Amino acid sequence: MIGLLFWLLTALSCLYAAVFGGRDGRWAAFLIILASLLTIPAAMFGGRYGRFELDVFLVDTSLLLGLYMLAMASRRWWPLWMTGFHLVAVTSHLSAAVATGFVADAYLAAASFWAIPMSIAMIVGVTLDHRATREGNHTHDRVDRSL
Repeated sequence: MIGLLFWLLTALSCLYAAVFGGRDGRWAAFLIILASLLTIPAAMFGGRYGRFELDVFLVDTSLLLGLYMLAMASRRWWPLWMTGFHLVAVTSHLSAAVATGFVADAYLAAASFWAIPMSIAMIVGVTLDHRATREGNHTHDRVDRSL
């Protein structure tokens, strides 16, 4: 059931971002969907979060790099928020790598939870940017356009 909710939230938020988020939204949606799909085989090679998941960590680290590049190229704030949330998810992998005895469910929850704030940041950011663009107000830009 939780897997179904994850895929539903991911699909709807990425579709929304791709349609209304411009170039940044399309890139964010592409990166998230690609990482989500690559996580499936990566998780199959692991031990169901009973130990450090190297393959999933590599997928998540690649997503972090992609989101960071998007955030640095973007004039919007929401890709930076997504990058920050995903950084916490990647950090949970690192915590599991150095912890000698961790609870597998806690590791899975810590690594997975941050997908929800990432999706929310993308939806809210795209909505605010789309509204501001329609109204001719660009106060949601990260860079001052008057320079």
